[in-house]
Amino acid sequence: MIFYPTEIEFQQAAINFTARLISERASSVIATGNVADIGEESLEYLEYVAADNKLSAVMISAYLDIIRTENESIRTFFDK
Repeated sequence: MIFYPTEIEFQQAAINFTARLISERASSVIATGNVADIGEESLEYLEYVAADNKLSAVMISAYLDIIRTENESIRTFFDK
């Protein structure tokens, strides 16, 4: 079992894990050649939630940048 010394550390770990799950799902959608717009929107919202709760959004932003770039590549390629 994992214990976190503070509530903030637990919240940060939880939000980073959630971002990772969203990113992994979005990546699998992108791998099929489809735009993962819901994944992008979810990460954008999660970034807002992190900032609103005074948590670091660095990990979320990194995932979001990757998904956003890949989505844009697919949109450009297929002219969607």
